[in-house]
Amino acid sequence: MIKHHFYLLIIFSVFVFSSCSSEKEQEEKINIDERLLRKQLENVQKPVITMENDIINSYVKQHQLNVNTTGTGLRYAILKENKSGKNIQTMDVVQLKFKIYLLDGTLCYSSDKDGKKTVKVDYDNVETGLHEGLKLMRKGEKGFFILPSHIAHGVVGDNNKIPPKSPLRMEIEVVDI
Repeated sequence: MIKHHFYLLIIFSVFVFSSCSSEKEQEEKINIDERLLRKQLENVQKPVITMENDIINSYVKQHQLNVNTTGTGLRYAILKENKSGKNIQTMDVVQLKFKIYLLDGTLCYSSDKDGKKTVKVDYDNVETGLHEGLKLMRKGEKGFFILPSHIAHGVVGDNNKIPPKSPLRMEIEVVDI
């Protein structure tokens, strides 16, 4: 009985003390926990990322693409440049035409069929790699991106046309900002 009360007292104390901590302290703890979880997931995923990187590099070589690569593994090329104006930035609302393909050439989505897409950069729930790629472009530019799956739809796909662990090729035209 005493043992039972002792455990209840501990649980109550933890609850009281945790609820007394500031929102900022709780957010910092959550951010630290998220970073640790992401690091653990990255370590588990490294062999998959390496294998997928080899597949993408082979695709780039086979199609003789001249691309740049970012730190996340995004490959991109700007096909039609606009030297005037500023690059797209976080929170810009961008209207774009697009085509999204699997690397085997399967067309998954297209603005020709689905209509133009409007994206609030770094805010809307679209592929992380799309947000990253858009910030490399300006209004009126056309380009393409190759997104590794970890910055596309990841290990689950989109539960529709994009299978799990699928790198994507996106053809993008920035219509308006």
